[in-house]
Amino acid sequence: MTTGLATGESLDLASIPREQRRSRALAGFDELAAAETLVIMADDAGGDILLTMQKERRGLFEWSLLRPGPPSWTIAITRRAVAAETSRGINEALSWDHDRLDALEVEAFRKRAEGDLESARETYALFAAGLRRHIGFEEEVLFPAFEESAGMPPGAGPTEVMRQEHREIEDLIAKIEAGIAEKDAPVEEWRRSLHHVLGEHNFKEEEILYPGTDQLLGPEQADELVARIQRF
Repeated sequence: MTTGLATGESLDLASIPREQRRSRALAGFDELAAAETLVIMADDAGGDILLTMQKERRGLFEWSLLRPGPPSWTIAITRRAVAAETSRGINEALSWDHDRLDALEVEAFRKRAEGDLESARETYALFAAGLRRHIGFEEEVLFPAFEESAGMPPGAGPTEVMRQEHREIEDLIAKIEAGIAEKDAPVEEWRRSLHHVLGEHNFKEEEILYPGTDQLLGPEQADELVARIQRF
């Protein structure tokens, strides 16, 4: 499976007794080198494993939902490049997800250029699912926290502009996702439009919104917000 990540190994939890799944996932994670990823397949969203990771390996990992269910979920657990447990900042965690998604998008179009349209479709579906989830946790978790901390009402200020940009981004990725496996679809034109809006959007988030939220919340609350985002 192409994930846009350096994969260490895969673990199919359906083949493991339920009472052993958390310990096996922890053991698989502990074998990873920095920046490597354990991909797990599960018959649920992995909530018990995530809560265990947040308790016993807090600050050491990134959690990415690659393919949502039902009936099965595919989840990537990536070891951070840090050597010890540290509090998480919004800017680091969400900028990392931007980079992960960017790599998937590039890989999908590389496969399209090579004529492997089915692999391009599959990889772009991972990108689209990841970006939709990213938009979802921003609007339901991050933006409300920023607005409350800044004393800013919903529907005004920078977060409202970003919500409007999200709608444009969603429209474009839906078009590309539907057309990327079609030879004659104008996906390059849609891609240029997406890069324009997404590039400016991500820049504003990484330079203004994310560090601003880190500053407003402080390290402890920012770390807890990252944990809530992982659970989204």
